Amino acid sequence: MHRLKGLNGFIALIVVFAIIISGCSSGKPDKENQGSGSDKKVTLRFSWWGGDGRHEATLAAIEAYKKIAPNVTIEAEYQGFDGYEQKVKTQLASATSADIIQLDVPWMKELTKNDFFLDLSKQEGLSLEGFDQDFLNNFSVYNDKMVALPSGVNAYALVINKTAADKLGVPTDIQWDWDTLYEEGKKLHDKDNTKYLLLADHGMLMQDFTNMLKQRTGTQWINEDYSLGFTKEEAASALEWIDKAMKAGVYQPLGESDLFFGKTEQNPKWINQDIPIISAMSSTLLSLRSVLPEGVEVVTALPAIDKNAKNSAVLVRPSQLIAVSSKSKHPEESVKFLNWLMNDAEAAVILGDVRSIPASSSAQTAAVEAGKIDEAITKAVEMGLKNAGIVDNAISTNSEVSALLQDVIEKVAYGKLTPDKAAQELVSSLEKKLKELQGR
Repeated sequence: MHRLKGLNGFIALIVVFAIIISGCSSGKPDKENQGSGSDKKVTLRFSWWGGDGRHEATLAAIEAYKKIAPNVTIEAEYQGFDGYEQKVKTQLASATSADIIQLDVPWMKELTKNDFFLDLSKQEGLSLEGFDQDFLNNFSVYNDKMVALPSGVNAYALVINKTAADKLGVPTDIQWDWDTLYEEGKKLHDKDNTKYLLLADHGMLMQDFTNMLKQRTGTQWINEDYSLGFTKEEAASALEWIDKAMKAGVYQPLGESDLFFGKTEQNPKWINQDIPIISAMSSTLLSLRSVLPEGVEVVTALPAIDKNAKNSAVLVRPSQLIAVSSKSKHPEESVKFLNWLMNDAEAAVILGDVRSIPASSSAQTAAVEAGKIDEAITKAVEMGLKNAGIVDNAISTNSEVSALLQDVIEKVAYGKLTPDKAAQELVSSLEKKLKELQGR
């Protein structure tokens, strides 16, 4: 069973984020190993997803890199999350991808079956000294190759509009469990049926479901041997909670929230402060807060943890992974840019926490010294690291497995299947799919 290892270094660094750092490096960019020593004109493509804040900061970083490597032009290819995965997979399969590519952890098992990415451990001009080796081993190494670098440390948390929560009588200083989420959500919606406690699209509901299973079983929800880590009865119990929470108005109806899948910050219920809590990765906090009125206080808390949990199931993982295409015509320049983006003090100050807390210690230090790390994000990551649960294995996040779970979750959320029948369908479809995947 894989558990998140090597956390002490991260925790030690993050604890000092709340205080003024003294006696650190000057934060000036290290001009050695930066940019290009060549005058040859080079054009690179860099693709990523995110919200407006991430787009603006990344574009600013690209602009700053022109001063470091004036011969290098970087074409930015950016969008929201929805549709990005399929676009990248199609481009990789057809050898038309960008040179530098932002990726998500759940895609990596599938993508690394092919030789799509450079082995970064063998590339000159890339410093790995500031990265936690265990974190890299857990998330960046596949088939003994380091195929990507983590852009930041990300933790799944409750993002809470404290200003709205206080006004609505929702507590913000408790450790939430599934019972308190239901009770507080029902109370809020009964008082005013235009209000909901939780905003969750299908992806967040899927995360709640798997968290519940892992907390109650203490194991992966799908085992390394491709067997199920839960029983039909355990699945039915978790789906029953989601079903009753939907019916009680704890969650915004899925038909409304899913209109904003991948762009949650655009949901009018969040913007108008009719929903005080979102379960989300810490890297999305800035986008979520950016649409709220000035002066609104946003805080973070641990996600719901079962009262009798055998494992916290708190997810801590890279915000994203950034890889270099093995088909790049300019691998050396691509690696140099990646090194600058991940490790350089100037880049760290420009990017701040748009990809959560930087994974590189040198970037962390520079961003902290410049006051670019948000306190709420710091708290979310610090709490996540201290309470980290089982690291999801690759099969648990397989895209075909996720599609089956999504289908069942949606049928329950829309009232098309009872929790018991949905659990039976989930078990049956997963067992068939897992047998197929194991045989490939």
